[in-house]
Amino acid sequence: MATVELGQAARLIPLIEIGRAATGAVDRTAFLPLVAREVARIFDAPHCEVWLEDGGVPVLSAVHRSTGAAAGSPNEDALASALGGTLVIGDGWLCAPIPGESGARGVLAVGVDRAWTDHDRATVELVATVIALGLRVAESGPFDDQARDEFLALVGHDLRSPLSNVRVGAQLARRNLEAGDIESVSQALAIIENQSARLLERLEALLDAVAASGRWLIRLEPLDLAAMAETAAEPYRLASSDSRRSTKIEVHADTGTPLARGDAAQIAQVLDHLLDNAAKFAAGGHVTVAVAPAGAMVRVDVCDDGPGIRPEDVHRVFAPFGRGRSAASRDGHGLGLYLARNIIAAHGGKLWIARTSRSGTCMAFTLPSASHEEA
Repeated sequence: MATVELGQAARLIPLIEIGRAATGAVDRTAFLPLVAREVARIFDAPHCEVWLEDGGVPVLSAVHRSTGAAAGSPNEDALASALGGTLVIGDGWLCAPIPGESGARGVLAVGVDRAWTDHDRATVELVATVIALGLRVAESGPFDDQARDEFLALVGHDLRSPLSNVRVGAQLARRNLEAGDIESVSQALAIIENQSARLLERLEALLDAVAASGRWLIRLEPLDLAAMAETAAEPYRLASSDSRRSTKIEVHADTGTPLARGDAAQIAQVLDHLLDNAAKFAAGGHVTVAVAPAGAMVRVDVCDDGPGIRPEDVHRVFAPFGRGRSAASRDGHGLGLYLARNIIAAHGGKLWIARTSRSGTCMAFTLPSASHEEA
């Protein structure tokens, strides 16, 4: 089971190469064969084909076939249905529409010798969206250097934390399996499964933002921020328990705190950014997440007892690629707080530095209360 879940996460890595190619695509005759090859890698598939719409019918535009694999393609009915906007599975093939401005502009077809899973279907649909981005770039001109670099930095930043947690979970699962600690293996596998799902969510959110010209697309729902903080904290607790410097992470919620309203995936991303920073700077110390009502809002404070932010760096931490001197030796691009503040602002809330000194830092954010919005 550990191999299966870790494999699902590792399979997403070729998406980075596809995304890089999409942002610089100038010729679809070069872009589409690369896509077919990388998609075959993602699914370990003997067949991958990209069909584009031409006069209302699908035309084969790129194909990747493993050495020794027999020739074959999805049947015409499956291609026609996919071109009509329906995801089709049959005879080992999964055919996903490549979205366009007015209906599907093509079909991504992948053939495998096994059953398709829900995770597979979600990944194929995600890749089809990336293909659509690349085709638009090829037709309208590539991103300029700055736009391309910023897009790739965002992708890299958002993948780093979940991939790191997957790696930690896999290492712990292997170690605990060798020690015969099955309960701990189960906990590690749960972390791997959760983080694998988050990788897909992060990529989908980034592609949504690109499709909306940089504006975040928000799907509102009631959110239990304390429960979300507990879920976000678990991978860091697990990683800390296996390190030489154990970091204590606690989550507290005031009695009567209402549900907030927001996009679950995006707010989980904000919590992850804040906990990631706190756990780094307070390694071996104490991190506290406090959730409380604040008038018509719900407030979350993420506090650590690390070295704090230097006064001369306070104005830089929310800037894209802005990092304080104390962060210079740590991994990352300095994008976490910039992204988090933009997400919270798009929800009608605020994210700020509530306190910082040599004894630690508190980052705080607010979101509208679900009960207030429903009133």
